Amino acid sequence: MHIHKFADLCEFSEIGVNGTFEETQKYRQFLKNVHPRQILNMQISLALYQVVYSYTTIRGNYREGKKYFFANLGEHEELDIEIYIKVSDWIDEENRLRPYRAVSNVEILDISRVAYAILTL
Repeated sequence: MHIHKFADLCEFSEIGVNGTFEETQKYRQFLKNVHPRQILNMQISLALYQVVYSYTTIRGNYREGKKYFFANLGEHEELDIEIYIKVSDWIDEENRLRPYRAVSNVEILDISRVAYAILTL
């Protein structure tokens, strides 16, 4: 992918600050003025994890499901906690939006790395 297209797809923020429109526009313009050969890192790699979980439907049926998670920091001690929080937040949001399909007793059964996503600039 060309660095200019990459810049168009990214949101930028200053260190320690959430993304802002002003910073995004500033760095997009900056990267469009930089020659692609000035960029040293030419690949971005993200680990793709498969999360297998179980749950009980509102009718009391046991089910298993799969979700996928991109981790940009690779293996680290808090990865399981990070994934658990993401799954919990997703379940809470789904239960709030669709109470007629609410699930309970959610349990993560397995977390496994299945691939790496590599974006070449």
